[in-house]
Amino acid sequence: MGYRPLALAAIALLSFQVCLAKQPSLNLVTFEAPPYQIASVAGRGSASIRGETVTTVTCAAKAAGWATNITMVPQKRAIYSLKRNIADGYFAADPSAELDAIARQSYPVALEKWYFFTLDASPKPSNDRIGVVDGSNEEAWLKANGYNIYLSVTSPKQLLALLERGRINAALMDERVMQGLNTDPTTPAIDSLHSHFLRYAPLHLYLGDAFQVTYPNFLSAFNEALPTCMGKNLQLSERELTQIDELTRRLLAELRGLLDLQQALNAGQQPNTLAEVLSIDSKWQAVTPDSKLPLAAHILNLPASQTLKNWQGSYQGLVTEVMLVNSMGAIAAMSQLTSDYWQGDEPKFLEVAGSESTTEPRDRNFLFISPIRYDQSTTRFQITVSAPLFTDEDKTPNGVLVLGLDIEEAMGI
Repeated sequence: MGYRPLALAAIALLSFQVCLAKQPSLNLVTFEAPPYQIASVAGRGSASIRGETVTTVTCAAKAAGWATNITMVPQKRAIYSLKRNIADGYFAADPSAELDAIARQSYPVALEKWYFFTLDASPKPSNDRIGVVDGSNEEAWLKANGYNIYLSVTSPKQLLALLERGRINAALMDERVMQGLNTDPTTPAIDSLHSHFLRYAPLHLYLGDAFQVTYPNFLSAFNEALPTCMGKNLQLSERELTQIDELTRRLLAELRGLLDLQQALNAGQQPNTLAEVLSIDSKWQAVTPDSKLPLAAHILNLPASQTLKNWQGSYQGLVTEVMLVNSMGAIAAMSQLTSDYWQGDEPKFLEVAGSESTTEPRDRNFLFISPIRYDQSTTRFQITVSAPLFTDEDKTPNGVLVLGLDIEEAMGI
């Protein structure tokens, strides 16, 4: 065989190997919803799809070993494409019985914050003429939850025009979508509108059953990558931070009236060294949640822990956990069994008690409010709020009180 045939054979083999190494491509559909999914014209007139949720989905798919091919279509057509196996998946969708019957949902890929926007300061959802975007997640949710929809239109901008003319007196949409409209000079004035929080809406990637059967390991890898890929998208807004701050201070004042926190700290376990704490923590994590160490049972039976448990129960749904943590980061009292004994390496402790990045002593009134975290076991979104504890004499914290809050319950108060 001559050199030329050998060279051609080598090229063919190399091309075959490159094809084998190429990432598989996930064919997805979504819909226009700035700033989450945005269609724009790129160079030479080609369509470019970008946005926060697009970035999240692309990032998690890449971590799972897949490239993405995303097409923008109306929401009803997106569902049709999923049903007919024209697309492998559809995002960002609010859970529904229709989708659950034909596909499997991922962990949330986006978190929307839905508000009723009204001219009236006191909305009456049961009587209001509600407007919504046709085919939207909001429309599907309202129908599933027994609301009467007065008008469905093609765009959020139309909803504002109808509000201005009095055709409707309540429009349901995402807070970020409304913020985007507020920067559009062609949008009707919205300064006079009132906003009323309705719910946090976790939106998912739905993967068709046929894709799931063929690639059964994809979804678990995709879900595992999501917390990192979502990152900053779960930060609280200034409005939310203000409301959580005010609520937490009321809760802390009530708790301090029920429990002497310094006495509770002193009554808790007193490890001598960090090495001892870490040794306990290793054993604690190894048996939790199926069992608990004798030390964990002892802490749960302390009077302070019983007070925390009873107090949490009085706020069922809102308060998800309460922890009293000593200066070494170890649990001194808790309302329920925690996943670990040592909290000293987590922001809820470090941002309050101090670390290398917090060189200045914390003010006695300081609160650290965490980003939102999705709890898969309860399918709820939660935050933690940490407050430093001081004796009368100390200038640095000798402990930390940590509250877990359900963010949707907290914002609905």
